[in-house]
Amino acid sequence: MERDSSILDIEEIDILAIGLLLTAPMMSEYEMKCIICKLKKIARKKKMMNYKSINEILDDWANKAYQLTMKY
Repeated sequence: MERDSSILDIEEIDILAIGLLLTAPMMSEYEMKCIICKLKKIARKKKMMNYKSINEILDDWANKAYQLTMKY
């Protein structure tokens, strides 16, 4: 059974963004600013796939990263 490639892209984007957020506590201030810029670019790509606003996407990723850190 084949999956829709657009669904896989969305999942890969989410995994990439959450992975970046999980490494945030070990970053310097400069690194954090760079990561935020990268996350905004990634969120813009996801927004082009008819998702939510960029801020809602960033909030969703932050929430998922927080839940993962509290789970483990």
